[in-house]
Amino acid sequence: MNIDKAITTTQNKLIKIAKRKGIYEDFGQKEISKLENKYIDSSNYTNDMNKKRELIENFANWCENYAI
Repeated sequence: MNIDKAITTTQNKLIKIAKRKGIYEDFGQKEISKLENKYIDSSNYTNDMNKKRELIENFANWCENYAI
């Protein structure tokens, strides 16, 4: 699974959780960590890896600002 699809899938999962249980403190943090662990190499700063970091950062911002 590529990172774009993984983020979209995770985003849809979080929307369902938020509708069912509401939004909680640290909303999405566990999922962000999983994405970082799977897709980010902390010693790699190529353009491709930096793009992945940017995508995850944008997803983290979405999680912080999401409201039902």
